[in-house]
Amino acid sequence: MTLWERARAHRTAIAHTLAVVITLYGALLRLDSFVGKYGALDRPAWARIATHNVAPLGAALRPSRVRWTPVPRPYVGGDPITYIQYGREMTSFYQPHVREPVFLALTHAGLWALDDQDYGVSLASALGSTVAIFATYLLGAALLSPVVGLLAALLTATELELITWGVDGWRDDVFMAAMLLSAWAMLRLRARPTLVNAILTGALCAAACLTRITAITFIAPALVWLVADAAPTTRRDRARAVGIAGAAFVALVAPYLISCAIATGDALLAINYHTGYYRFAEDQPIDKPVSAAEYVRGKFAGRPLRTLDTGLNGLFVQPFINKWHGFNEWMPGFGATARAAAVAGIAALLFSGAGRLILVVLLGSLVPYMFTWNVGGGGAWRFTMHAYPVFFIASAIAVAGAARGIRALPRERAAYNRALLVPLARRVAIVAVLATVGGAWYLGFPWLVTREAIAHGESTSIETGVRDRVFYRSGWSPPHVENITIRVNRGDRSVIRLPLPERRAYDIVLRMDPVTPTSPESVDVLFNRHLVARLRLTWTPDRVGSYRIRLREDIVTAGSNELIVVPASVMPAEAAGARFAWLDPKERIGIRLWYVRVVQ
Repeated sequence: MTLWERARAHRTAIAHTLAVVITLYGALLRLDSFVGKYGALDRPAWARIATHNVAPLGAALRPSRVRWTPVPRPYVGGDPITYIQYGREMTSFYQPHVREPVFLALTHAGLWALDDQDYGVSLASALGSTVAIFATYLLGAALLSPVVGLLAALLTATELELITWGVDGWRDDVFMAAMLLSAWAMLRLRARPTLVNAILTGALCAAACLTRITAITFIAPALVWLVADAAPTTRRDRARAVGIAGAAFVALVAPYLISCAIATGDALLAINYHTGYYRFAEDQPIDKPVSAAEYVRGKFAGRPLRTLDTGLNGLFVQPFINKWHGFNEWMPGFGATARAAAVAGIAALLFSGAGRLILVVLLGSLVPYMFTWNVGGGGAWRFTMHAYPVFFIASAIAVAGAARGIRALPRERAAYNRALLVPLARRVAIVAVLATVGGAWYLGFPWLVTREAIAHGESTSIETGVRDRVFYRSGWSPPHVENITIRVNRGDRSVIRLPLPERRAYDIVLRMDPVTPTSPESVDVLFNRHLVARLRLTWTPDRVGSYRIRLREDIVTAGSNELIVVPASVMPAEAAGARFAWLDPKERIGIRLWYVRVVQ
């Protein structure tokens, strides 16, 4: 037997070994991050050896450009300081508490392992972050192949934002590991609905729920999906196994819920307690408790379109676009490449039963975040870190799928058309339809949301940015980020559309500047072809100009209205200075605009 044949015969063991090596590599990087931020420990003996003697190995394995910023006051100013307190105070696993027990128990154990030093909370989060690396491998391997699992695990091990968050004492790393392991167990249950896999699924789902009680938003739909997506011949066996998993889950989670109900009268204390934070951030009264369901229901009752748009953003967009920056120090541009591959991989998941199950888990896990990501600190990166390894798996699937497709190209054209092109065209058409619908919502829905806000009497800013194309029509540059996001008018006139819900007088404010301190001197503003203002422009280096205009009722239309900005003069971008170097040097420009605000 050749060496290659032996490797193929033992490929599972080899893949597992490589996954362990990658996990240890990720653990070294996290240890290096801990020492760089919190310093080396002198006790106990094992911690002294780890931080003084082992951590330098991690420093040698990371990019030389990366420098960890020392933390002058560890854990102060966030949840970790309370985890330390609660971990020390923990009396029993199922104690009634506003914080779920798994991370408190791990913190309690970490404090014990480090001689009651506060750094025990970092040990707890680092454990979760490290386990998540191997869990990513397990999930990727179960979903498609060990190669996919290894590629995704390597990304999880080396992403610098995951590394730096992983030692800061947050529970999100543990939740990430628990969610990934739950999804892996569900895939096992889907493939083999045995008693062992059912109990394993129930236990791991319970661990996720007892780390963050909102995990029920992915556990319940995924278990239902396991039965609904089964073939008729296997549905009975699948349903029986899911029932056992559900029973195991309830048996492990119920004691915590019951203890909270007995002590406080609210079984879902760990969810409902935190609505006070979001209501305070929105200047709502917090004198009376409000459940999470009531909080979201109130949002829909008051502003249904805005709430729907916020939810769709929080479910499909924000968790994806705020990632991928942690690879730039390894290889510039790699994050953007991995992100593009992830889009293709996520699309591929739609076309397999196992892939659809993972999508149900992924989307369900983001439900608690979807309506609060734009409130206070609700958009914190850590709240969606659990989705990141799934995106890595999607990236790996795209890469592996492309390699497999190239390798398996049929030689005969007829076979090629039959085996590849026809089903590929069908899938591309489905993805294209979904992309068109998603694009129409993403680019068009801001119009409806803005109209709703104005109709409810809110002063509303129509800001420049990635979703502003429905407002800023002809004669504008693409959005450009400075310390603010702006558009620059191009040519003699530029058009803005305003969604005014009724015919009445309105006040609007234009926030804009001339492209140079002295030119143009003025701007004419037309509204529905009526000249409504001739504004003399001023320029202040530290503040964008503000110009208020009254729109008379007789020129307003209920619906879409046209605002035209006409600079008195324009100049080539190259003559306006280095600030506009991102534009075509010959482009003729006049003003830079931040936003239009309807004032009420």
